[in-house]
Amino acid sequence: MSYNALYRAHRPQKFSDVVGQVHIVRTIQNALKHERLSHAYLFCGPRGTGKTSIAKIIAKAVNCVNYPTDEPCNECVNCTTITNGSNSDVFEIDAASNNGVDEIREIRDKVKYAPTMGRYKVYIIDEVHMLSTGAFNALLKTLEEPPKHVIFILATTEPHKIPPTIISRCQRFDFKQISTKEITQHLSEILTSQNIEFEEDAVQLVAELAEGGMRDALSLLDQVISYSYDKILIDDVHALSGTIANHQLLQIIRGIKDLDFSTIIDLIQEMIDQGKEAIRIIDGLINVYRDLLMYQKIGNSSNISNLLISDELFIPLTEELRSAQIVQYLFKLNKLQNEMRFANHPELMLEVGLLSLTETDSEMTGNKADYEIEINDLKKEIEVLKRLVKKVESIPTTVASNHTKIINQDDSQFKMNLFQEDTKVSDFKLPATEDHIILPEHITPEMLTIEQVLSHASKQARDNVLEKWSQLNPIKMPEYKDVIVLLQDGSVVAASDEGFILTYKHEPGCRRLLREDNKKIAEQIVAYLFGRPYAFNVMPESFWLEQRQSYLEQKKQGIEPRLKQYSQDIKNVINYNEEVQSKKDDFIDNIVNLYGADLVNIIDE
Repeated sequence: MSYNALYRAHRPQKFSDVVGQVHIVRTIQNALKHERLSHAYLFCGPRGTGKTSIAKIIAKAVNCVNYPTDEPCNECVNCTTITNGSNSDVFEIDAASNNGVDEIREIRDKVKYAPTMGRYKVYIIDEVHMLSTGAFNALLKTLEEPPKHVIFILATTEPHKIPPTIISRCQRFDFKQISTKEITQHLSEILTSQNIEFEEDAVQLVAELAEGGMRDALSLLDQVISYSYDKILIDDVHALSGTIANHQLLQIIRGIKDLDFSTIIDLIQEMIDQGKEAIRIIDGLINVYRDLLMYQKIGNSSNISNLLISDELFIPLTEELRSAQIVQYLFKLNKLQNEMRFANHPELMLEVGLLSLTETDSEMTGNKADYEIEINDLKKEIEVLKRLVKKVESIPTTVASNHTKIINQDDSQFKMNLFQEDTKVSDFKLPATEDHIILPEHITPEMLTIEQVLSHASKQARDNVLEKWSQLNPIKMPEYKDVIVLLQDGSVVAASDEGFILTYKHEPGCRRLLREDNKKIAEQIVAYLFGRPYAFNVMPESFWLEQRQSYLEQKKQGIEPRLKQYSQDIKNVINYNEEVQSKKDDFIDNIVNLYGADLVNIIDE
């Protein structure tokens, strides 16, 4: 006996076997149960989503000896003959090869005859959009005045090519892509039933590659089983499908981030040697960069592959890369992808294109570039100061009444001589002090648990925090605007006299605020607003809702609440704020050395 392919062996034989399409199955089952069947149905949707399978189940249900029923018995003569394709009342027609007027006219001439085995004649026309204009016109006449014993089921992947006159005479059902989760579960059940060991990641990758089509998933799984029967591994799936492992793509992205040219070239060459196409490498990088951006904006989501999130390189990259960088990378990769389609040497284009991503500019270099720019600005300012000192030294001192008069900063003659000739005031930059807010010295407030805040929480305390929160203004504190914006993005959900709870809709917001440098500034800003150190607890909104519910339940049971505490260890490689402050101190020292302490008035920030 010949081998039966998986997609044929596991084709749904009743409605309960159908994976996904719950809305369609329920509607049709109700119609069967209450005998409210239409004379024509139009099934639209991507390939491999169950259009013809459900059509055959309908054919069995309407001709089953138990009709009216919402499930065929699959045991009577009509059900078994329809299953094996030998029933004379059910016709499955491929419109791609039978698209002429003559074939449809033949159907029109035969529909008037009564069924020979069951109650209904069922015509299943697959890829109906392939019919010619004349064939559609011939079919239209039959759909307008159909015999009572005939049901037409039209299936198509391109409904926009079907004339509106045909669509208006059918009940239309739009099939959706089957979710990766549902496909993964179905494939796991099949492998378990056949006693085949497998890695869960391998099955999930097969489901993702199927792109919502169960038939494609089963066909690929069939190949993988043949390749490695004992145990299905994720590397086997990559080898058969020609896809690239997420870890390799993340290593390339890490190389681009760290300007590690040798790693980038070595990884590209390794993939090429494995038979990976250059265009697929670009596709993979675009998808990974897209997922990095999505994770930054919305956190963990069903739109992001779990295989990718679980990789050890993924989370650190989401924290180190800026959104603006990722967007620029995506635009450049998309342009490179289009150029590679017509390139004679796509591998060369790939190497050059990825190396070009390492060419940084002011937007893509992030904090490192900002730091270098600041150093260059400081050097320029020191050069200006040296020229100014020479002018100061050339100003004569006036002697009278046996004592020396020292020209101070307010002397008009000093100002005139100091800034005349080629030296412009705009060349000499000093920090503005007008409306400048000085933050208090940093004192780490005592950490409060969630239950400590909730046990003394009050509406008045929360209203007080919200009132202070409205005073946050990044314009008055431009050097801390990033932290202020982070604080404004959070929601104050509970407060007491000792502290308050700040929640974020998505976890990346918590991660950024809990970075060591950001948290220190945030504590200073809060202390400035309240005039004293004031504790706050940061957590995602979902975590807060869970703990609040747990707190209420424990209180209701008369138990002293003990809740989980949200903690996120965030490793900050370089504390940029401390380095910048150090450079500012050096800058002030240079001014004092050049002018002298008597002429310099230092305002602490």
